[in-house]
Amino acid sequence: MATRRNPGMEERVVGALDAVAEAARDFGRAGREFLASEQGRRLRRGLAAALILGAPLAGELPVVRRTALGRVLRFAGATALVVKGAEWIRDWDPNAPIAS
Repeated sequence: MATRRNPGMEERVVGALDAVAEAARDFGRAGREFLASEQGRRLRRGLAAALILGAPLAGELPVVRRTALGRVLRFAGATALVVKGAEWIRDWDPNAPIAS
């Protein structure tokens, strides 16, 4: 069963894909500029705080604890904390002034 091809269809599809790629580049550029601004810094700080506080609480939800993926994520989180603690110990400078 042969199908007829529309010769102009490929050009339209390629043009549409190029437009989508350009829009994605513009969106990414604008996002980076926003995140570098003062308002973006506040957003990043608030989002990080919410994730830091919310992740341990989410790990304790029964629906998360019952799944294998949830158990793996809880173990990975505990492992990440141990690694972070080890990095703090490794990078500690005993001669650094104490901020008051």
